[in-house]
Amino acid sequence: MLTWRTAVMVGVIAIAFAVVAPSVRAYLNQQAMLESLRTEAQAAQTEVDDLEADVARWDDPAFLVAQARERLAYVFPGETPYRVIDPESVGSASEGSPMEGTTPESLVDAAWYDRLWGSVVEAGEGADAVAPSPQDVSAPPEPGEASVDAGGESG
Repeated sequence: MLTWRTAVMVGVIAIAFAVVAPSVRAYLNQQAMLESLRTEAQAAQTEVDDLEADVARWDDPAFLVAQARERLAYVFPGETPYRVIDPESVGSASEGSPMEGTTPESLVDAAWYDRLWGSVVEAGEGADAVAPSPQDVSAPPEPGEASVDAGGESG
């Protein structure tokens, strides 16, 4: 049976629920947001620690030397720097460069020592030099034959 007293009690409980429910929902939303912000702060702190460790590495002289050698190709006095270039990664010569007219395929048929000597000659001639073709790299002239130098004059 529903009494007057029970109806008032149900009404008070309903009003209390209506007043408290939005506050509880806001509280739970704020707790979820607080947890996500804590997670973001932890990730940001981890990133800051990593960056500070990177900055601290630059205080080490050995790290500085390694970076200068790797990134800038610096060497100590008295050392001879070498740069090895992978022929598959090198494209064609750019326009206007000394190597514009030459291609690695021009020396494919020549023996290794002919190619080596051709590179020595090319290095000795300077920027105007062109790598010899396999036809240019030949046996020395026979005695009695006239030799022709690069200028086209016989000697």
